[in-house]
Amino acid sequence: MPRVTVAHEQAVRQRIVDAAIDVFGDMGYQRATVQDVVRASGLSVGAVYTYFKNKEELFLVACACEVDRQKADLRLRMAELGPVTDRLRAAIDFAVGSAVLGVNERSVRAHAWMVADESPDLRQVLRDRRTEMVAFSRFVLQEALVRGELPAWIDADGIATAFVTLIDGFVVRALEEGTVSEEDARREAYALLELLVGAPTAIPFAVADLRARSAARPA
Repeated sequence: MPRVTVAHEQAVRQRIVDAAIDVFGDMGYQRATVQDVVRASGLSVGAVYTYFKNKEELFLVACACEVDRQKADLRLRMAELGPVTDRLRAAIDFAVGSAVLGVNERSVRAHAWMVADESPDLRQVLRDRRTEMVAFSRFVLQEALVRGELPAWIDADGIATAFVTLIDGFVVRALEEGTVSEEDARREAYALLELLVGAPTAIPFAVADLRARSAARPA
């Protein structure tokens, strides 16, 4: 019997994960079964259970894989860009693309949000995704602050968190409306970018006032 290589095992496992992303994206976690993934993968039941013990593990890995792809894509797009405007524009393009394109992966993320309340492991995957995305966005903004490309009063942490929320907001909007025009989404997101980069000096006082009120609020 020929020896099974590590590369072959990895390829088979990825084939199953890709099939799971399609199936869970089309059917949702509750309706989909392992048998549906088996059919979509073109492999045997035994092959699928060799790598995954049940549907929950399959879904968890599919979600984690989608998260890893998202982070890798964003880093790749922004790695060689210079000015902060170009880097933020690339990040916005990615956010729009992840909502308007890749319907199945977008749906997997939405199903993950719905199931997360019942799965601490899945909730942790989503929490880690958000934490890493915010940290990466914060790094970009802080680097721009050091270069003097953004106003010194900018709250890098707050804007980074809001930006990741914007990414997820595009997904929610696409699900609500059935589709989102990529042109409209880019126009709306670029409007926020222009406000950030060209922020007038009056805004810091408004931000400082909001922070003071928030700090004064009872816990």
